[in-house]
Amino acid sequence: MHRRELDLAVARRRIIEFVRLKVDESKVDGAVIGISGGIDSAVTAYLCVEALGSRRVLGLIMPDGRVTPQEDVEDSNLISQELCIETKVLDIAPIHKSFMKALEPNRLAEGNLRARIRMSVLYYYANLTNRIVVGTGDRSEALVGYFTKYGDGGVDILPIADLYKTEVRKLGEILGISRRIIRKRSSPRLWPGQTAEGELGISYETIDGIFRLYLDERLSLQEASRRLDASPEEVKRVVAKYRDSAHKRRMPEICRVRRQPLNKE
Repeated sequence: MHRRELDLAVARRRIIEFVRLKVDESKVDGAVIGISGGIDSAVTAYLCVEALGSRRVLGLIMPDGRVTPQEDVEDSNLISQELCIETKVLDIAPIHKSFMKALEPNRLAEGNLRARIRMSVLYYYANLTNRIVVGTGDRSEALVGYFTKYGDGGVDILPIADLYKTEVRKLGEILGISRRIIRKRSSPRLWPGQTAEGELGISYETIDGIFRLYLDERLSLQEASRRLDASPEEVKRVVAKYRDSAHKRRMPEICRVRRQPLNKE
């Protein structure tokens, strides 16, 4: 039996209630969110405004002027203007340059450094304005580990992390987000020319299909491959990414050296 398609109207209501509840529980004044010009941050920002109102949402646009396409900055500004939220633009290039004065160059390490700089800036403004940091990661990227640990993975809440990328795009259409943003190829923009699907080597449609069948419907790798008309190698590769990235979805493990407390009952 195929998994019933997610009711995005219900998902929208639950996410709005979730954001509102978590902000209230944290006893803070609102939320701060990094806006990249991509579909995930756009949908998250729209839902945060629906939950909290525009005055309680702060958007940070954090390009690296040497890497980030101008189109992304323009789309980020468009989202902020449509939502009428306070926005700050901070080019992280000078911060990154300061780090690299003392570090040896490496494309991957520098890319992850950019993500961690953005995380630090988000938390700086969260502390400054008494807000929580709202993450923008989706379920597809969480399951394959396509995020930087303590970078874009370093957040307080993840409102859309139970939605697959294909579902996020559909929800974007419902919310009335610009089709240019919805159709844009996803990329964390950690180095020039980077795209998510190019780096993963497989489309989000295929990734989402595999996880729906393998994780949600509990089918075997062979049956998932047959149902999707995907090669067994593709299915195995996606599932391997899921298993290999498990550590990124867990809190750091603690070495237990104390005796377990006695049962007081």
